[in-house]
Amino acid sequence: MKRNIIILFTLGISLIMQSCKKEEIYVYNTQSTPDLSNPIIQKMTNVDWYKEVSVSSIATELVWTSKNNIYKPGDYMSSILYRLAWTGLTLYRDGTSIMTFVPPFAQHGVIHTKGNWTVSTEEENTIILNTKTPVTSVTAKIKILNMETKETGSIVKISADFGNQLITTELSNNNPYGYVQEPLFKALDHSWYASKTVLTDPINPSEFIGAWAGHSDVSASELTDYDMIRYTYIEDLLANTPAVLTGLSFDLEEGGSAKIVYTGRGSSSYFNEITGGDELVFSNAEWSVHGNNIRIETDEEMFVSFGELLFMLPPHYGNLTLLGYSGATPIRIKSNQLYNLEIVERNNDGFWARVTTKTETFYIFLQKSTYDKTNIVNIKDVFKQ
Repeated sequence: MKRNIIILFTLGISLIMQSCKKEEIYVYNTQSTPDLSNPIIQKMTNVDWYKEVSVSSIATELVWTSKNNIYKPGDYMSSILYRLAWTGLTLYRDGTSIMTFVPPFAQHGVIHTKGNWTVSTEEENTIILNTKTPVTSVTAKIKILNMETKETGSIVKISADFGNQLITTELSNNNPYGYVQEPLFKALDHSWYASKTVLTDPINPSEFIGAWAGHSDVSASELTDYDMIRYTYIEDLLANTPAVLTGLSFDLEEGGSAKIVYTGRGSSSYFNEITGGDELVFSNAEWSVHGNNIRIETDEEMFVSFGELLFMLPPHYGNLTLLGYSGATPIRIKSNQLYNLEIVERNNDGFWARVTTKTETFYIFLQKSTYDKTNIVNIKDVFKQ
């Protein structure tokens, strides 16, 4: 009986495979090498093009024209990102690209968003860029209007049509931070990631017990490389701002319990009116080690929306619970937050980690930290005082 079943099963598989004709199987190539026969397009490639990170110079270079309806809440203020945060563009000859952004309200964060590009077959000196931005995914038509070479480097004038907005600006291959080895200059360098590959050795949990803080609360002039957070992916910077940008610590305790403590000046300011600035607010969490990964999970992380705080945009995110208000600021928590930490480098001060959540991927330096554990309050109890 068993033999008959096996024979029938084998025959059935054979018939199914024979029924799949070769011409019915399609393989799609999602990336192709751009046509570099145009010398102007060729000069644009494998070069880091920068915009000045000066607010005054950027603002005067941009011209906006609304073309289509805007559907996503964050898109209403996406022009802020291009006016004040867009820092550079790199087009690689294999068809990949990177746009860099430095948000003016989080100058210790640098965002490297990846994409693909190709040469337009309809318009001369024009490329089509499909890329992620800090707010949404876009398809941009970038037309090269003029290119000239000066003693200080090349300058290219472009127009970029994002479908709902049109921008005209100039880019230069002269890095504005090229002569000053400061943290922002290093954070803008795409090659930094090549030296930070994930370590594959299993983690000893006992080595990570304690509080680990992200960036320190210092002025822009005092920032060090350890304070810079490098993002390779953000779902929506404005509507669903990563809480780590406002400053927090991970307190990993023995037995698997953990706390996410809002030690940063930006995060603690949310609660100042309620706590008087005396108590630190935290969220309960759990942590565990899986091979070379550290996972931190919580159902009560503080939800942050720069778009709401700065521009009164409604939150564009689910799984939110409104706890109350600190003045006019709504205090919300979001559920099912998971941090996955992969160690990429260790030294005497702490460790670099690649951190992945559902809505962002970033590289951060976590260093040993302390806080007053006798003067803390859980985020759900803040409004019960």
